[in-house]
Amino acid sequence: MAKFLSDDWFAKVDELTQAAGDLQIPKALREVVVNLTVGTDTGDVQMCMNGGLIQRGNVPKADVDMSMPADYAYRILIKGDWSAGMKGWLVRKIKLTGNMRKMMPLKTHKPSAPQEDLRKKIDGITDPM
Repeated sequence: MAKFLSDDWFAKVDELTQAAGDLQIPKALREVVVNLTVGTDTGDVQMCMNGGLIQRGNVPKADVDMSMPADYAYRILIKGDWSAGMKGWLVRKIKLTGNMRKMMPLKTHKPSAPQEDLRKKIDGITDPM
């Protein structure tokens, strides 16, 4: 088990992602880059969703920049609770800037079976918050 957003966690996520093979990522998700700034007790952690894959650090010229507390990031990315994103935005815990047109198709995104399998494996190696 690895603490969510730790160096060890990112390394294990990379290993699992590489081992997963073809994730059959939908086109709308493959074509958007979202920088995430996740607020934790020890400071902000920079990560991104690049082509549907979790990566450590931000990338230049992302389509969207998003910030949120760690509990929302955990619910969305680890537990697969996509509704937490809209709830977090409505209560102003999640902030977005950038090309919102690229985000709109994601609200109807349903993970492919391989993506869902990878999410469950990542959940399995992640210490609960």
